[in-house]
Amino acid sequence: MKEKFLNKFSQTAILLGRLIEMDPKILLAQSALETGWGKHVVGNNLFGIKKLPWLAGGVKAKTKEFNGIEIHDVFQVFDCPENSMIAYLVLIKECYNRAWKMRANPERYFELLQELGYATDPKYAQKCLNVYFRL
Repeated sequence: MKEKFLNKFSQTAILLGRLIEMDPKILLAQSALETGWGKHVVGNNLFGIKKLPWLAGGVKAKTKEFNGIEIHDVFQVFDCPENSMIAYLVLIKECYNRAWKMRANPERYFELLQELGYATDPKYAQKCLNVYFRL
């Protein structure tokens, strides 16, 4: 599963990483964590991005929070998974600017995403880093 995921998305992550000066392993690690290495992808959304006001398309889906509580929410739908990587970068740049500024530093980047509320799991940064260091 890991190899298939990396074969499918590494090229896009590398190209986007070079374009914006971000370690592509950040994109791969976070999307791998969010989707279980591609096993749980709803609407071609690799990052669990909630409905964006500036894009059409959304799907209501059930998700489980870190504490085991299931919730229903509306998630953004993308034409292809690669577009979710692009939208993710726009979202981070516009809404998580402090993390964006640290995009070359994986440890600080993931810490700031957690601090700024990207995810509810208090161990989110460490989980992202665990995947990152296994790539």
